[in-house]
Amino acid sequence: MNVHIGEVKIAKNGETLKAILGSCVGIGFIWKANQKCGLAHCLLPESPTPTFEIGGRFVDQAILSLLAMMRIKEENYSNVEVIIAGGGNMTNPGAKDSSVLVGANNFRIALQVSKTLGLKVVHSDGGGEEGRKVFIDSSDFSYRIEKIPRIISAA
Repeated sequence: MNVHIGEVKIAKNGETLKAILGSCVGIGFIWKANQKCGLAHCLLPESPTPTFEIGGRFVDQAILSLLAMMRIKEENYSNVEVIIAGGGNMTNPGAKDSSVLVGANNFRIALQVSKTLGLKVVHSDGGGEEGRKVFIDSSDFSYRIEKIPRIISAA
């Protein structure tokens, strides 16, 4: 099941969640004890106004949405594996300071919000100048991240 920009989805019945990421960040939750997993595909780092609306457009909103949709209570945070991928520099190759770019900020906020909430990030793969594909398989609660190399056109 494809997870498109701004979406948050929960897998059922052995489905595999998939997202193709550039500067966007994919945030995956795997909760083996309750046999649930979810994936958010985030476009921007932080919502300009706090909201309780379910959505994946913003990293901060997406993490809270995954927690709500999967019904994860604070006492179970340590049992949930978090995977963060993406945040590549897709807009300004060769930038001297990529920290000001949206991809780097998406990735930084995903790590920061996860840490602040006390969630356990088991794998993170971000930055650089390539895209990524992320897969989360609900049949065995595994994940895979593949890099997508940047295609350099000849001038």
